[in-house]
Amino acid sequence: MYKDIKSIPVIAAGGIYSGQDIYRFIQLGASGVQMGTIFVTSEECDAPYAFKKTYIDSNQEDIIIIQSPVGMPGRAIRNGYINKIESGTEVPKNCPLHCIKTCDYQKSPYCIMKALYNSSKGNMKRGYAFAGSNAYLAKKISTVKEIISALKAEYEMAELKMI
Repeated sequence: MYKDIKSIPVIAAGGIYSGQDIYRFIQLGASGVQMGTIFVTSEECDAPYAFKKTYIDSNQEDIIIIQSPVGMPGRAIRNGYINKIESGTEVPKNCPLHCIKTCDYQKSPYCIMKALYNSSKGNMKRGYAFAGSNAYLAKKISTVKEIISALKAEYEMAELKMI
């Protein structure tokens, strides 16, 4: 059955933030790459400015792995809200939504639905930003066109260095 398959495209993802990264993965045999984090701080991204600013203001040490109320890990940018969660001062008093069956608000360190809703509205004092490992590399808000142009130029530079 699989004998007739000539090739299966591999799309590299995770931690890819520059044209050099794209070049490296293409050289390793990937057919393409998937990028997400770099576009969060684009003008076209519909995230609120405060959410984007969290990326821009972060540094490498701010990128951490947190546990969601249902025990799943996620990469996020440390902020005051996460500090409250870790100190135990952000305890839910009730569960208004019952969004996750396995979530017991009496044992949960915080309500993920409220935190995500707040951050989606730009209220970063009551929420946080999930992010890729290179989110701290964001330094400004750019257009997608500017981001793609920079990625192309970086890719071409990496290609020239290898010739």
